[in-house]
Amino acid sequence: MEHSLRFEELNLTKETVYIEMGYGAVSPDKNVRDLVDNLFLVANNIVRPRFYFRMFDGYVNKDCICCNQKIFHVNQTIATLLKNSERFVFFAATAGMEYQDFHNKLSNADDALLLFIWDTLGSCIAEATGDIMEKFVETELPGIPHTNRFSPGYCGWHVNEQKLLFSLLPDNVCGITLNSSALMYPIKSISGVIGSGLHVDTRKYGCQFCELDNCYKKRIKKSFNHETQSQSE
Repeated sequence: MEHSLRFEELNLTKETVYIEMGYGAVSPDKNVRDLVDNLFLVANNIVRPRFYFRMFDGYVNKDCICCNQKIFHVNQTIATLLKNSERFVFFAATAGMEYQDFHNKLSNADDALLLFIWDTLGSCIAEATGDIMEKFVETELPGIPHTNRFSPGYCGWHVNEQKLLFSLLPDNVCGITLNSSALMYPIKSISGVIGSGLHVDTRKYGCQFCELDNCYKKRIKKSFNHETQSQSE
């Protein structure tokens, strides 16, 4: 079943957006804060995030997920973190076309700062939508542990397998389409898999397992840690 949310249901804070913008422990200036305030109002009026998930029985074999007569080559890193999974939750979540339409409008407005803030806010919206989706998953798996979310394009899982993942979901799920490079549109969308089982690893892993050296989240974390260390000295 596809679920639609209101922006306010995400409980997204402006501080989260500041951190994702790269400010870390430093507060942005008033001009930036005012722009963020205004874009939060826009998002509250127009943004309608959506998510969908579907569960399948399956198992991990070496560096692959095997389920529903399909084989996902997720790489050894993800396969290890999905070890002991007995069911797999395949999902898609998005900030939505309403978000994308306003993004397209800003792209043509020649305001780089406003577009950057809206783009960052969109990333936060997509991830927060994924967080709410996980809570829905947990209601369907009462008492059964589950892993982190893992997505094509990360930890060595080739992004092209996004096409295989979407073959398990309804056509045009949440209004998301894939281009020839298997990238999603609206651009602020996420997809992936969650493993579940009585003996799965539920620890919350982060950037230490990701192989993308130029990932913006790693840059933000390094910047935040550096600023925090500098303030404590």
